[in-house]
Amino acid sequence: MQIESVCIVGGGSSGWMSAAIFSKTFPDMEICLVESEHVRTVGVGESTLGHFNRFLKRVGLFGKDKEWMPKCNATYKTSIGFTNFRDGNGENFQYPFGRFDMINYKDNIMRFFELQCQYGDELYPPEEFSRFVNNQTWLADFNKMADDIPNSLFDFGEDTAYHLDATKFGMFLKDEVCENVQHYTGDVQNVIKRPDGSIEAVTTTDGNYIGADLFLDCTGFRSLLLEQHMGSEFISFKDQLFNDKAIAGHMEYEDKDKEMECVTDCTGLNNGWAWNIPLWHNIGVGYVYSSRHTTNADATQELYEYLKKRSGRYPALSGFTEIDIRHGKRKEAWVKNVVGIGLAYSFVEPLESTGLMTTHENLIYLVDAIKSKKSGKMNNFDRQSYNYSVDHLTEVMRNFIVLHWVLSSRDDTPYWKEVTSEVNIPTNLNDIHSNVRQLSLANTYSLMDNVLNSFYAPDKLEGLLYIAAGMDNRPLNPILYKERSDAERRAVVETIHNEWQRERKFMLEWVKEQPSHYQYLKDNIYVESV
Repeated sequence: MQIESVCIVGGGSSGWMSAAIFSKTFPDMEICLVESEHVRTVGVGESTLGHFNRFLKRVGLFGKDKEWMPKCNATYKTSIGFTNFRDGNGENFQYPFGRFDMINYKDNIMRFFELQCQYGDELYPPEEFSRFVNNQTWLADFNKMADDIPNSLFDFGEDTAYHLDATKFGMFLKDEVCENVQHYTGDVQNVIKRPDGSIEAVTTTDGNYIGADLFLDCTGFRSLLLEQHMGSEFISFKDQLFNDKAIAGHMEYEDKDKEMECVTDCTGLNNGWAWNIPLWHNIGVGYVYSSRHTTNADATQELYEYLKKRSGRYPALSGFTEIDIRHGKRKEAWVKNVVGIGLAYSFVEPLESTGLMTTHENLIYLVDAIKSKKSGKMNNFDRQSYNYSVDHLTEVMRNFIVLHWVLSSRDDTPYWKEVTSEVNIPTNLNDIHSNVRQLSLANTYSLMDNVLNSFYAPDKLEGLLYIAAGMDNRPLNPILYKERSDAERRAVVETIHNEWQRERKFMLEWVKEQPSHYQYLKDNIYVESV
């Protein structure tokens, strides 16, 4: 298949992100986007991960925060915070971005658990893990921002993500990045196929006949082209991901300096979890819940009570949007000459901000695959390779998110009892992260042994370690230096303890001197608008 033209069906963030990366990667390609004026975008993808910087690089926006952030209501994000996920008693732990700061005396991630064994939970509770291994945790815990962090491998450009208005970001890409994209408005009326089953063209209610070599389906959960017209079977994740409903809205600020956090906070409620995403003008709030365990009315009331308790006031809200969540993926993302992007291909529980992440990662896979063929001709091997790559990413993210539930100890409501005791567990670590070597569970090791002894290879599982440690799951054998006597080992651990306590005191004093997230944005990004 020769690809010289692309038609993107659907707007929103996935449509305009597709248009932007194709526009920048293939400036000579014919690119068009067909957008309905009657389809409401989902609008919950307002939080990103550090991977988002890869997309910014591809579209020429990396390092240009002052240029695009004010137009997208954007703020910074240094971590994902989890509240009430471990045992439901108000506990909180962080999943900070960036590399592990395993430098100097902190030469191994296992040091933390040696300290925990020797000095106990009073000095080394589960939430201390992220502070010990990643100094960006201090920014998250104290809602501060800084260009550099002492005693750290922190890189601001690579290790900071964003909260943003995804709809505004799509419009920014449309207006500022998509220079060679033809824009059509109208609903798709007919899909015209060739004898081989590929799509030749789509027609719109505005009378346009639009042909292309490749069609990108960005029509959201409808999956108009990929599922409805190309027949790519939908595979549900409902047996592992129970939360099938959401209510979303925005709350007004009362004190920006305090409430504009640099963290996406996820708080476990009775029947799911609530998000708190501070944007520049307001705070994105919502509740992802299981309709088998509560009603929309009760979930709405529960969210109101949570927001009142969290903010200390009855929340001033701009209204809620009800969202039906369809967890799952299509059997194939690329069928004939149609590729599903964003929700049109897959959606996983939004707990880890995977919506935009899988969208831009799949787009990067796609443009790189096309670019690798100088002739522009793609064959079945290319399609199958792409399908394998995006399917694997989806599986990895699904299984990673499942572990947020099965590693929890909560059992205080019927919902939590079910998600922590009856959810199917990923069969091996290779299903959790693509870089992990195969470790079959059908051997002499238990699942817990496989998961927890992954602490011995922190470069392999990355974020899972923050979740496992924050949930108070510990390695089965934290003693590294078995060849040493107990006295020798205790002396080594005592030295590390003294070093960490000095560094901890220094970091505590340092972080208090840094500007708040809001102040940092005022001084560096929103200078003209304040």
